Amino acid sequence: MNIKKLFPLSLFSIVSFFTLVALLGSNNFSNQHKLGKNLLSEMNVSSNDEKILVWINLSDKGSNVNYMLSHPELYLTQKAIDRRKKVKPANALVDVTDLPLNNVYVSGLKSSGIEIKNKSKWFNRVSCYATKIQIEQIINKDYVNRVDLVMKFKKSADDIEFKKSDYITGQDNNGSTNNANYVLNYGSSLSQMELINAPVAHDSGYKGQGVLIASFDAGFDNLQHPSFDSIRARGLRTYDFVNHDTNVANQSGQMGEGSHGTATLSLVGGYRPGNLISPAFRSRYILAKTENTDSETPLEEDNWIAAAEWADSLGADIITSSLGYIGMDQGSVRSYDWTWMNGDSCIITIGADLAVNKGIVVCNSAGNEGFHSTHNTLVAPSDGDSVICVSSVNSNKNRSSFSSVGLSVDGRIKPDVCALGNGNIVAQSGAGSTGYSSGSGTSFSCPMTAGVCAIILSANYNLTPMQVRQLLTQTADSSFAPSRRRGWGLINTWEAVKLAKIKNLNLTLFIEGLYNSVSDSMIRDTVRVYLRNSNSPFGTVDSSKGYLNSDGTASFTFTNTLGGAGYYVQTTHRSGLETWSKTPQSFGLNNLMTYNFTADSSKAFGNNLKKEGLKWVIYNGDVIPNGVIELADVLMIYNDAAEFVTGYLKTDLTGENVVDLNDILLVYNNSTDFVSVHRP
Repeated sequence: MNIKKLFPLSLFSIVSFFTLVALLGSNNFSNQHKLGKNLLSEMNVSSNDEKILVWINLSDKGSNVNYMLSHPELYLTQKAIDRRKKVKPANALVDVTDLPLNNVYVSGLKSSGIEIKNKSKWFNRVSCYATKIQIEQIINKDYVNRVDLVMKFKKSADDIEFKKSDYITGQDNNGSTNNANYVLNYGSSLSQMELINAPVAHDSGYKGQGVLIASFDAGFDNLQHPSFDSIRARGLRTYDFVNHDTNVANQSGQMGEGSHGTATLSLVGGYRPGNLISPAFRSRYILAKTENTDSETPLEEDNWIAAAEWADSLGADIITSSLGYIGMDQGSVRSYDWTWMNGDSCIITIGADLAVNKGIVVCNSAGNEGFHSTHNTLVAPSDGDSVICVSSVNSNKNRSSFSSVGLSVDGRIKPDVCALGNGNIVAQSGAGSTGYSSGSGTSFSCPMTAGVCAIILSANYNLTPMQVRQLLTQTADSSFAPSRRRGWGLINTWEAVKLAKIKNLNLTLFIEGLYNSVSDSMIRDTVRVYLRNSNSPFGTVDSSKGYLNSDGTASFTFTNTLGGAGYYVQTTHRSGLETWSKTPQSFGLNNLMTYNFTADSSKAFGNNLKKEGLKWVIYNGDVIPNGVIELADVLMIYNDAAEFVTGYLKTDLTGENVVDLNDILLVYNNSTDFVSVHRP
């Protein structure tokens, strides 16, 4: 007898089968596929009356999806809608992840006794605490697709950020002077600001103005501190995602305390001349309490995701998050470990990347897990490929010993950049305190970096989150040799701002047919200029449309050009031949470039200009824009002339608002000379 044929199931499979039946009931076994693997493991070791924090994934957003997609103003502020224009097409500013949850499903869960903790429209799910029996009931609902654990994290008691620092004694030095050659008096915070080269940016007028920053932390216990006077004066929004109210300060009988948030907020936007000035002191702020610091209660990722969605809906430009999610107990199913740090596995990381996709710059601390020789020590969501992961350096610019390291599991450079995270001067915590103290941790380097991002956006608000990240890494002190210890290196605020600032081109260009050599003037018309990379394949960096005056001059503004050197200038016109500058050009002082195509044939690549009188003009007649003036162009103009077509037309090469013999002769002569575009 073949025992294996009679008993093909392993003992483990049989035990697992009866475990599931015991957990869920034999009648409901068909729905067990809705349970996540981690949740099954948790249920195996939980008592029947123990409540488990779970995600409940819902099936859809309801029947009015198309209507809601057409009316984003129903669930997003105008600022949130406008911010999306940086990163999304005008006809697709929102998608299904932006739509509110199906209220019928949410009400159905509540009516069955489920107490909703948080809602996530991005993931189409809710979080709640549920017993095994309730979970059994939940998975039987048709509109429930899946139920799984909400992941958690508990900081080590040895984390450097828990170490209390000495109170910095002495009187308030507001109004005092220092020896630095800056407009503002930074007091004791001067060294941490000079290390990231921020005071020069302040002196140049970039202070985070026009930017909305969302700060996520464990609460904010001293918002009356003098360094927050300007933040309060501009108005702020707050929400406590732990206790579900709008008070983010410490409250008797509620969970968590906010000393950590007081410190981090002061490092992004604090302003008290003579004591503390931080990078983005002219920004506006929204504050979210997302972490419960009670010693026996771990952080929960659903709070962070709920806060991110709230910040998005209010139009936040930047999220600064000094929280991180990794480790609870070795091998625990409740939390992430280093093997998850690949940018695509942790729910909170996917959420952070989604925020970036919606136009928000996300800065997150790398973590204080120290160095490991063979693998990363990152915390989620800093592993996200779109998240700016911030590590810590000391005053000597060396990596802080506690600062987490990369690489990500999939081999990407992490952390991205670093700032001071050793001995930072911060606002003293504790309601009523007016003094200052110091602290260390990547939680302190992160808000300083977020503040620099705000400075960059105040120099050029049109920049996308990925362009801001590029500017930080491109100008950091190790950009030439990034590593798993310091990423691209220590950030340099002023150098990043110089590259970020809006660029202007003053161009002089005449167009054949529109230009009159006798009067040395031309009929005014519109042209578009493209800035092209100097290396093959000469990709488009930015473009701008301008209006040529009668003297051939026009000004063009470029908002997405990150850098000052090495761009070919390419001109296009409704019927003019595409023309490139002879060589790559650079923006000089005040981010200004001047270029004159009319001075000499050598100003165009391949000397592709035509002389009329004393000036040089670009060829005209490429009405079918394929880079060559040919018979097809002649026929198109001939046909319009035969029909006596009038108006502003690309076949009207001479700008007379009528297509006639003059236009035919011009295009015919160029076609017989085989005129075509010359490119690098």
